[in-house]
Amino acid sequence: MNRHPHHGILFTGVQVFDGTGRDPFPADVLVEGNRITRVARHIRQDGARLVDGAGGTLLPGLVDAHAHLGFGSTVEHRSRRRDEPDEEKALLVAHAGRVLLDHGITSAYSGGNRLPRTETAARKAFAEGWMPGPRLKAASWEGSAGMVEPGVYDFPGVDGRASDPGSVSRFVGDMAELGVDIVKLSLSGESAVVQGTSRIVQFTDEEVAAAAHTAQKHGVWLTAHAHAAESVKMAVRHGIRAVYHCTFADEEALDLLEAARDRIFVAPTPGIIHANLHEADSEPEPGMEVEATHDAVRRVVPELVRRGIRVVPGGDYGFAWNPVGRNLRDLELFVDWFGFTPAEALRAATCLGGQIMGMGDELGLIREGFLADLVLVDGDPLEDIALLQDPARLTVVMKDGVLHKAPA
Repeated sequence: MNRHPHHGILFTGVQVFDGTGRDPFPADVLVEGNRITRVARHIRQDGARLVDGAGGTLLPGLVDAHAHLGFGSTVEHRSRRRDEPDEEKALLVAHAGRVLLDHGITSAYSGGNRLPRTETAARKAFAEGWMPGPRLKAASWEGSAGMVEPGVYDFPGVDGRASDPGSVSRFVGDMAELGVDIVKLSLSGESAVVQGTSRIVQFTDEEVAAAAHTAQKHGVWLTAHAHAAESVKMAVRHGIRAVYHCTFADEEALDLLEAARDRIFVAPTPGIIHANLHEADSEPEPGMEVEATHDAVRRVVPELVRRGIRVVPGGDYGFAWNPVGRNLRDLELFVDWFGFTPAEALRAATCLGGQIMGMGDELGLIREGFLADLVLVDGDPLEDIALLQDPARLTVVMKDGVLHKAPA
């Protein structure tokens, strides 16, 4: 099957937002195979398929840095109970991948899946192109120390149990052997799931050290779910690569993050906080700390940015009240809550997204030699970042040089 016509695909009549954050500029963009081969004011390429951008904005494909393909809900299908049999869950993962791609998300850095084998299977299917879905970095199920099976969350904390670095090390090794890219540790609890636990640390220092050692040995990345200040510090001290939430970071935690800014990413997940506040079926209970989380994250994130820490979008989409397909609401919240300009929010979703994917030298920019992941927007998201939430305004979605969505 020849997915790549020999003479390429030529985008004309577009304003190029190249991912660096600088102002869009008029250019033509030529794609040959799965690479961007030319970006220039006027390109002639005999035999190329022409895509007339009609003055729209061409963006690098967008990256969700905290994606959940296995939570069961998308804008097309809601799963309120999340207790489907495993076979159906696997199909829902594939479905979520296609919905992500429809909405301009061409790469996803997973925030965890109770069925890690479905993540590695989906990663393979999406990469081989026989199922539509984003480039995927696959993750383990989210473990807190002593958790016996995925999805049994009680977040008891570390007081009153013996430190067990051996079992934590074993968990990381087991997950690595399944072939995941990322192993996620719930270093703090989660008040929205088990009330009052976000500020409670779930691992001992020795356990996190053991996890880090094993992860390094197996060549996998670690992600920390970390609301509590102490859990953030633990993550940074032990070289964890991505910190999710970072909600209650104090001055010491911020200093540590700043010192580690060349090797660390923070995804503060405004999407789920917004959904918990405004989209849930019932009023949040006080123990869920939704208001406190909202207030804290709005204080912390501008400070992270000021200190040069890479803050990336991805808001725990996949719950029934925060479904996959709404992912780009995060960019609007980056602007409204955190004071990003639309260009800075887009840079975080493209350039920094390529970096968190570990592919910063070939992903996340519109540049010669880079992978051809592209999204054509009808309109100017730098004027109105919320445009991106309307899939009808995404007139072209290309992943790896293949048109997933072609102009009508």
